[in-house]
Amino acid sequence: MNNTAQAARQHGNPDSVVQQIVFRYVNWLVANPKSVLLGSLIVAAILISGMSQLTFRSDNRVFFADDNPDLVQLEQFEQLYGRDDNLIFVIKANAGDLFTPERLHAINEITDAAWSLPAVKRVDSVTNFQRVRALDDDIEIDHLARSGDPVSVAQAKQLKADAVLEPLLIDRLLSKDGTLGLVVVQFRFRAATASDQSQAAIAAGHAVLQQYRVAYPDLEIGLSGSVALDHAFVEASTFDSSVLLPIMVVALLLIIAFSLRSAAGAAATFLVIALSTVCALGLAAMCGVPLSSPSVIAPNIILTLATCDCIHMCAGMMRLRRSGLDRREAVKESLLECWWPVTLTTITTAIGFLTLVFSAVPPFAHLGIIVAIGSLVAWLFSVTFFPALLCLLPWRANAVSLPAEQFSIGIARLVTHRPYFFVTAISVATVALGALAFTNVLDDRYVRYFDHSYSFRVATDRMNEDLGGFYILEFSLDSQETDGISNPQYLQEVDAFAQWLRAQPGVTHVHGLPDIMKTINRAMQGGAASEYRLPANRDLGAQYLALYEMSLPFGTDLRNQLTADKRQSRLSVSLNDISTGEMTDLQARAEQWASHHTRLIAVSAKATGTSLLFAHIGNRNIQEMLRGMAVSVLVVWVIFVLAFRSLSLSLVGTVANFAPCMATLGIWALIDGEVGMAVATVAAVTFGIVVDATIHMLTCFSRLQREENCSTEAAVQGAFKTVGPGLIAMTLALAVGFACLAFSGFQINAWMGMMAALTIFVALLFDLLFIPAILLVLKLGEKPEPALALEAQ
Repeated sequence: MNNTAQAARQHGNPDSVVQQIVFRYVNWLVANPKSVLLGSLIVAAILISGMSQLTFRSDNRVFFADDNPDLVQLEQFEQLYGRDDNLIFVIKANAGDLFTPERLHAINEITDAAWSLPAVKRVDSVTNFQRVRALDDDIEIDHLARSGDPVSVAQAKQLKADAVLEPLLIDRLLSKDGTLGLVVVQFRFRAATASDQSQAAIAAGHAVLQQYRVAYPDLEIGLSGSVALDHAFVEASTFDSSVLLPIMVVALLLIIAFSLRSAAGAAATFLVIALSTVCALGLAAMCGVPLSSPSVIAPNIILTLATCDCIHMCAGMMRLRRSGLDRREAVKESLLECWWPVTLTTITTAIGFLTLVFSAVPPFAHLGIIVAIGSLVAWLFSVTFFPALLCLLPWRANAVSLPAEQFSIGIARLVTHRPYFFVTAISVATVALGALAFTNVLDDRYVRYFDHSYSFRVATDRMNEDLGGFYILEFSLDSQETDGISNPQYLQEVDAFAQWLRAQPGVTHVHGLPDIMKTINRAMQGGAASEYRLPANRDLGAQYLALYEMSLPFGTDLRNQLTADKRQSRLSVSLNDISTGEMTDLQARAEQWASHHTRLIAVSAKATGTSLLFAHIGNRNIQEMLRGMAVSVLVVWVIFVLAFRSLSLSLVGTVANFAPCMATLGIWALIDGEVGMAVATVAAVTFGIVVDATIHMLTCFSRLQREENCSTEAAVQGAFKTVGPGLIAMTLALAVGFACLAFSGFQINAWMGMMAALTIFVALLFDLLFIPAILLVLKLGEKPEPALALEAQ
């Protein structure tokens, strides 16, 4: 027992009982590596079996929690008017406009084909637009250009002249210059099967798209709409998991092979990261955690974290093997040396990622849970499977020191010679960059989540540039009484509100009941432009509306515009490609205008819509994640205090890990200046990761001072020699791993990858330059010289 305790105390864990347990376990592992391997594989098989329960959500509603107030308001709106699951064929004339016989025929063909798509409930297009014209004492409602009717060149030109006079058509389904038109397909999806129905609809839509692209090469045709958006999320996830993940694996293996110069170490590490990833996904699936576009990068992150644990252990094994130990003794001593800092880093990493459960965006919470599970599983295999495998595989250490060791020793010399310079320079730079961090602008235009390699982005940009209307604000305006929508005061208030909205920057079209009533009134009064006004009294308005509804053909009724009791009507405000800040500002100004200038609709004039959900989610996520970050920083600080038994070291470690996040945001302000909902998530993710390097550095520094009575300078140099090479290789692996995500076409993942890689690099500067320098300047943990102590007495 005494020999065990004495040997265990050499490896720096504060709890002697735990030391003895670890020492016995390591001895048993080295003596029975095959048993450990078998046990590890059995555990892995059990966890991997959960992969069969893994699910994926592709709909855009996955970004919002069920209790999100904006989502609750939108769902209440949809209960009245139905959900807008749509697919939009964006049709652009490559030359000239759409008003030629051939192109009008093409639009009619696409419109007819759209009716054959699965679960379709309504199709609106330029050609089937319901034009209202006077016919004696009655009105005629018919398509602008009916399918099958022959159209001459002269008639096509006349149709264009007629179309310009239709406020319900221009800037809604047709651009002012007639060069771009839409075919909007509305679907009726069941909640339980919406994802499958959406995929069936987009597949059928792509078939129609390809057919008419070939048939009409003079037209540029693309797909937009909510169904195309959901499919773009699927495409992004598929690319990130099938292309970027293998690239990341290869990159990490190359880094390991270069840093450690060990094929056996690279092979063992690959097996650990593979097992850790699939086991984490299996366990997450057992817990009911789904994957989505943001959380699909969890395997990429787990791969990187698992690599880091293995790199530290493998670097120690190589160093010990060169000192003369045999293979199993090197494995044993490295595991005893590394188990405590690796365990600490696992705990802090898991805490960092678990703070994502505070996120207002469920996929980020799912990402945090999956990666936290992966971090724990990676730790398990790093202290079981990995050392057991290296006890059996043939491997040897290089006679010469590794590149990372030479670089680490060079940095140590530089820092110990000029500590005051590095403390001052890094502090000034951090303060300056931290101030710039607050100049970033928050913007969550969800179309821009995808780069131009996605056909959805190309089609939607074309639509927003020439027409607008992908981003929409919706209002359900209450007349306060059944059948009240024919009340002249109600119509006048809605019309005044609509006119005010049309005058606002960024608004391209406003569609509501007053426009329909004015169109009917004009037709009933002989079609004169001067009669484009609201009916004179309530009864006349009710009669006009009833006549209009009875005259509408199948599939073009007003159920998506009016409530069944005729108490409320819908007002849709189409926007061009404005920022989310401008969108929320318009919302606030609109609601304020209605409260000051209307009586009936003021209370109900509250905007909603998918666009507003994304416009608000960024700020909401930042507010929630600030709470999570505060909890994370506090918990990590407490862990530092307990681990290092030093208030000063714990403060240095905490500051040195929070500062890189602020510095990175400052650098980002210089590079891009625009951030989205992922920004707060990046801070939480990177804080949980970069703290690992600090723990390894400070743990070694503290152990050398406590157990070997080293001076501050000697402890700093010893820490560089012992953990520096692993720390450098680990940081390189982390940075490259996250940098691979920068090649994602999905902006959230690309920004997260770029910002995380940048933060990790900045944190490395703090760990290699700032922390050692401030330890030297403040001489933290150094005991006074005996002579000085006597003089003081």
